[in-house]
Amino acid sequence: MIRRRTLLTTALAATAAIGLAACTDDSGSASGASDGGGGDALAGVTVSEDLGAEPTVEFEAPLDISAAAAEIVVPGDGDTIADGDVVVWRHLYVDASTGETLQSWWQGAPASGVQVSVDTVGQAAFDVFTTMAVGSRFVMAGWQQSSTGQSYALLQVADVDRIVSPLRAEGEAGDPSGDYPAVTLAEDGAPALDGAPEGEAPTETVREQLITGSGDSTRTGDYLTMHYTGWKWSDGSQFDSSWERGAPFSFVQGEGQVIPGWDENLLDLPVGSQVMLVIPPAEAYGEDPEAHELGGETLIFVVDVLDAAHRAD
Repeated sequence: MIRRRTLLTTALAATAAIGLAACTDDSGSASGASDGGGGDALAGVTVSEDLGAEPTVEFEAPLDISAAAAEIVVPGDGDTIADGDVVVWRHLYVDASTGETLQSWWQGAPASGVQVSVDTVGQAAFDVFTTMAVGSRFVMAGWQQSSTGQSYALLQVADVDRIVSPLRAEGEAGDPSGDYPAVTLAEDGAPALDGAPEGEAPTETVREQLITGSGDSTRTGDYLTMHYTGWKWSDGSQFDSSWERGAPFSFVQGEGQVIPGWDENLLDLPVGSQVMLVIPPAEAYGEDPEAHELGGETLIFVVDVLDAAHRAD
């Protein structure tokens, strides 16, 4: 619900594993990814093993990718990834038809990541991810569409940086103003309002610090991972929650991938923080309810900042 537009940037999706869950055959119909051991697609691909440098990827172009494939290039020595883990990595994408690097963290692109499940990454990637440890370098072959609808056969090479944990805000209690509904937390950390808002809604976005974390501060260009719940000011009803979906939400800060009230008010927050954002229509979904179901609504969000992966310095 919070997304304003697609997360596809430039030539590919910067915030997800390449499309191993919904690959296409030559006829364009959907087919499952089943080649979990690497297979022919990666047989002629060589990936450098120096984890201190941008990966180099060598193959004879064009590379035919007839089935999705994934394999570990360099095993890591950290925690092993499990089903449901949220992982963050540094990656590059290479066009399999030309050998051209389309996007690279080492060249200024944002970091990326995914919550590991069969539904999100496909069976081929899932089988490899759940044998992989933090610190690993992996390569995947698959397909992705650009924001213009063009389909790319791609190689993705990535270094797994970390598993996001904990999946809730933790830190020092804040000192909210008391002008807005109090927030109560369920045992798992999911927030709820103790009542509907009262009085006139603010005309500019308000940020209330509920918990102050102790991690790195968020900044423009970060790949942010967070949990959130949203309510309408008009009647206090909930309209969206990542907690209920069971999956944190991620986006690249400051690139227009979310409503302005998020892009502009989730900066300079230590990871681990929880904030309340009260966002008027102009900084949410506009004034017109015919243009968007939340048009004309002032919105309240409670956001737990779980991780902020920075771009390369």
